[in-house]
Amino acid sequence: MPFSERQGEHAISLVLRYGSLIATVVMALGLGLMLAAGPANSLLTYHRVALPALLPRLMHLDAAALTEFGIILLLLTPIFRILVAIATFALERDLKYVLVALGVLAVVLLSISFTIEG
Repeated sequence: MPFSERQGEHAISLVLRYGSLIATVVMALGLGLMLAAGPANSLLTYHRVALPALLPRLMHLDAAALTEFGIILLLLTPIFRILVAIATFALERDLKYVLVALGVLAVVLLSISFTIEG
């Protein structure tokens, strides 16, 4: 069965819908934990997200870590959307749009790399 444009659009819509929904739920959980802990513990200054330190903080249900993880999930949603678009264009054998989508992916990943501390 050949891959249709409609199937690709459906896959993209699912990625966007559920990616943003999951990210919102995780951020809301983090916000709820911040509100439960009190405002003194939740007001953090801006800092770059340190990925290696994020997992241990998530394991301890740190409110700020949950919020940061939700933001990361929200940032990953368009990346997955671009990846699905690349796969869709590749299955349709549309090389021009595969290259354009790869360029967009490179720009998005470069932008995100400025906010993440390695």
